[in-house]
Amino acid sequence: MNISILNPWWENKEAIHNDKHIKELSNFKYVYHPSMLNEKFERGSVYTIRGPRQIGKTTFLKLVIREKLKNIPKEGIFYWSCDNINSKNELIGLINEYADYCRVKEVKPEFILLDEITNIEEWQKAIKFVVDNNIVEGICFILTGSNAIDLKKGTERLPGRRGKHGKDIFYMPLTFREYVRMVNPAWFEEHKADSYNKLRYSSSKLKILFERYLITGGIPLVINEYELNREIPNYIYELYYSWIIGDILKERKNEQTLKEIVKSILICYSTPISWDSLAKRSSVKSHLTVSSYFELLSNLLVIFGCFFFDVSHNNVNYNKNKKIYFYDPFIIEMFSKKLNLSVDKGKIVEGIVASNIKQKNILEDVYFTKIKKETDFVFRDKKAIEVKYQNTISKEDFANRSYFRDFKVLSKNVFEKNVIPVYVYLFLE
Repeated sequence: MNISILNPWWENKEAIHNDKHIKELSNFKYVYHPSMLNEKFERGSVYTIRGPRQIGKTTFLKLVIREKLKNIPKEGIFYWSCDNINSKNELIGLINEYADYCRVKEVKPEFILLDEITNIEEWQKAIKFVVDNNIVEGICFILTGSNAIDLKKGTERLPGRRGKHGKDIFYMPLTFREYVRMVNPAWFEEHKADSYNKLRYSSSKLKILFERYLITGGIPLVINEYELNREIPNYIYELYYSWIIGDILKERKNEQTLKEIVKSILICYSTPISWDSLAKRSSVKSHLTVSSYFELLSNLLVIFGCFFFDVSHNNVNYNKNKKIYFYDPFIIEMFSKKLNLSVDKGKIVEGIVASNIKQKNILEDVYFTKIKKETDFVFRDKKAIEVKYQNTISKEDFANRSYFRDFKVLSKNVFEKNVIPVYVYLFLE
């Protein structure tokens, strides 16, 4: 195997600037610089980066390489895409080959970056073998994957081998605040520390940006394509649909069944529902089938559940009906076009709020409750949020106010006591 083929900087450091992913950035009007680019990535540690496909994880790895090449011998950085590696033994062989290369060149290996490692069955056994046998002493591993659960379980099977600094990082679609920082950095810098009261008089720009965010979501490629054309070209929809279908087929699932289940989810979007009800709304015969597809789409970081919180007993009831949200509004639009149906704008906005809450602590669940009426989002510290994407707010919208120490209503445009426009809330958060 020619391991230099994906590491052209071994010949010349400047080759990183000709990398396909780096060059594509120069064609973008908007380039997002995630805060994790400031991560030190210490030697002797294993880092994982989880996120959906086509979100920019590979580009991020290339940016890390470009940065590290400033201070590290060029042969000390090894990158490989795991799409065509078929087994853990093949992965061990690949790393052995790199170790041999470093010995010949008399260079200390510093970084191994393995892209989409979750494509390899039992990949964690390969990493464990490499670490236990000191094949590349003190190396820093940076591993990416699109299957969040597989990557999580894999790292859990590396006890004591992740080093002092190893950690799990999530690379997700941009939140609205991150979106504003990318597309209008000057406005962001001027207003990033503004209070609610101050934003009340300078939020017209936010409102415009939020309307665009509803179309593009937080995926940088989609955002830039929209900027070029003022519409999203069909190939972008097909690209993201193909990604999801490709991963579904890898797991021996059926495309038509997926479409049936997603259609049921979108028809009932933001409404509490059971697996049985979703099955009955489609041609899917079993609630177990619905549950298995939900689990897979959750693992792929496409959707997530919002579960019932019993306020009177202060606990979660996972057996009750749950709400299902997408992480990004563009994926809703992509499925809507494919399935020829539309989702109410207010429900999409509610989903954006849900995703914003989820991304603050992505390993934690999101909750809703129903007392006198349903409350969209509740927290264990007695806070609650109700999303009312409309121009008038009534007392009925505060029906559950007395059960919480802090109760906010997110409106379309209304500023009142305990009422805040959703785009202002999302920017402040």
